[in-house]
Amino acid sequence: MNTDELTQIVTAHQSAISRHDIEMADIRATLNTVGQRLDAVGERLDAVGERFDTASERLDEIDIKLDRVADQQEANAQQIALNREDIAILTARIMELGNLVADYLQGRSRND
Repeated sequence: MNTDELTQIVTAHQSAISRHDIEMADIRATLNTVGQRLDAVGERLDAVGERFDTASERLDEIDIKLDRVADQQEANAQQIALNREDIAILTARIMELGNLVADYLQGRSRND
């Protein structure tokens, strides 16, 4: 091999190394851009996760309040049922008392 052929091989080799360095620089730049975008996406996901956690906590609080309301409604329904029973009993006793008074008045009017 003569000097010109060696020079051509070295030049081709250096050209390949240069292209490789340029391609690697492009790849590194792309990787940096992708890494930055992934970081931004990660931050957004963290923010979404925090909002989800907050929403989940609010839903838990609402569930607790709804359970309390349901318990109170059940207690109210039981109290209404008791009140209706008491009203029915009171109505029956008032009617009995009315009948006793009527009987008494009828008995008095016969005795007079």
